[in-house]
Amino acid sequence: MKRVFFDILLCLVIFLLPWWVTLFFAVLGLFLFRNYYEFLVFSVVIYLLSSPPPSSLFGNSFLIYLSIIIFYMFIQYLRSHIILYNNEIPFQK
Repeated sequence: MKRVFFDILLCLVIFLLPWWVTLFFAVLGLFLFRNYYEFLVFSVVIYLLSSPPPSSLFGNSFLIYLSIIIFYMFIQYLRSHIILYNNEIPFQK
């Protein structure tokens, strides 16, 4: 239920606040929820709303989408390697 409310809040933030505030909320969702695939959808929506119209059919949109996916995978990797995020205390037996 928390995830649904967070998604609704993020959807409102997309249309009401600047892109950098929305990006902060989207990355926060990555750390709060496991497998937060909505990040990919919201990132594409943010890009489509805030970017200028393309000058050619094959602009740099592919690179933007690829960088969004790479950023998502990096945050998932980073999240799994943060010691305190997994509630593990090192050197404790």
